[in-house]
Amino acid sequence: MLELVNSGSEGGEVVSLRAGSAYRGVVKPRIHTKLTENPSKGLEFIEFCAKYGQEMLPWQEWLSEQTLKIQPDGRWQTPVHGILLARQNGKSTWMAWQILWRIFGLEQKLQVHTAHKLTTSAELFYKIYGIIEQTPRLAAEFTKKLESKGFQELQFTEGRRYIVRANNSAGRGIAAPETIHLDEAREYKDEDVWSALRYTQMASPNPQIWVYSNAGDQHSIVLNKLRERAYVAIHGGSDDIGWFEWSAPQGIKFDNSSDIWLGVCQANPSLGYTVHPDNIRAVLSDPEDIVRTEVLCQWVDTINPVINPS
Repeated sequence: MLELVNSGSEGGEVVSLRAGSAYRGVVKPRIHTKLTENPSKGLEFIEFCAKYGQEMLPWQEWLSEQTLKIQPDGRWQTPVHGILLARQNGKSTWMAWQILWRIFGLEQKLQVHTAHKLTTSAELFYKIYGIIEQTPRLAAEFTKKLESKGFQELQFTEGRRYIVRANNSAGRGIAAPETIHLDEAREYKDEDVWSALRYTQMASPNPQIWVYSNAGDQHSIVLNKLRERAYVAIHGGSDDIGWFEWSAPQGIKFDNSSDIWLGVCQANPSLGYTVHPDNIRAVLSDPEDIVRTEVLCQWVDTINPVINPS
């Protein structure tokens, strides 16, 4: 077996593989915007999760610390965040607990959640509802569940609401949400949903929008534009976006097993915790473009083209 070794400084980790006992995912993302020394609500969030039985993985704790930082005036350091990593690494779990913490810990009045397909966001909706139902302390503040075509909502005491909307009506009738969660961002081929949601926050006192995805292709308009903004910020430009991307370097070749596993470890921070290496091995013979986006979190020209590029 091979073991991942990390060295180097912030934002420029040197990653290599050496003989060892097990694969382990990299805690820090390969690509991220500048880190600061501002105070963070990350520990508060982690403690909230632990209180209700959810232990964060190392990468989730690191992400919590870095993304929940506040400025001296109490406002969030970064109003827009992009979170990218390979599938099945705990992104949705982290998102679900963010939503719960913002309802019960921060007592936010309104959160909005949407995804390319309503079934994706609906799955998270029921997960959150299930946690609340099974937790008496949280259930005591729950008042109502509403559902109709393209719409789901949980209501709580003191007027707090968590809303799930189909993407074609995501921004309709919504005013000043404090937090927006946009899932499966790679699937958005135009900016309609982004614009509809983003500008509902103009009157929010301290808004944040969270974009979650794995890698996309040339048609992933929203994700690609946010990534361009992130690269400008990383290279010294003026942009308050936060970008945290666990991905394999683009040069990874499929004919080199060490190369593949170096990339797997960088794109799958839950590897060795909740993701078993054998599950990764089982899919490495799938079409290359799919493996690159789903497992290595790498950008491709087109996902699953009719004719294999090679």
